[in-house]
Amino acid sequence: MVLGIIGKVGSGKSTVVKYLQKEYRAIYFSCDKIAKLIIAEKKINLNHFNLGELFTNKNVQEEVRAVLHKEVFNRIFLYINYLMNKYNKNNLLNKNNYSELLIIIESALPNDDMFKMCDKMIYVRSSFEDRAERLQSSREYTIEKTKLISDAQDYYEKFYDRADYCIDNNGTKEDLLKKVKEVIDEIYIVSK
Repeated sequence: MVLGIIGKVGSGKSTVVKYLQKEYRAIYFSCDKIAKLIIAEKKINLNHFNLGELFTNKNVQEEVRAVLHKEVFNRIFLYINYLMNKYNKNNLLNKNNYSELLIIIESALPNDDMFKMCDKMIYVRSSFEDRAERLQSSREYTIEKTKLISDAQDYYEKFYDRADYCIDNNGTKEDLLKKVKEVIDEIYIVSK
């Protein structure tokens, strides 16, 4: 099963992913980390974009996102195909009492390709105030920086609304993980 985890910066996606890795041995792909790797490898050329306008010009933002999305999801598609072939050949995870391979794709910036790739999508939602507090504590972001990033992610709310499940994360970490477990128990069968 391929499960998408989406939500704005600071919503709790990473906490959900870590839980799924620990409890379900999920294999995890971060779209953000893959995009950074692609840029570092110079696999795509961003030189023709005016990167100075990246945070101010919506057209430039869209062009850069489209180029990165295509590369990121092409790479994830190849990785997933490789894993599925390996899993089907060796049935590796059955040795660990799991009935199905669980693959997680995590992104704050989902697109149609991600929805096509994922069997189910979970949207982790949190108030701006809670996200700002988390990001200030964990990454030392100012409220202004959090707002700038969050506002740039407003475009993706149309994708968030398409998720199969919405988990509100405005309480404790324990509350969040309890909600995640309930959703996973509904959609992901673990043989014991």
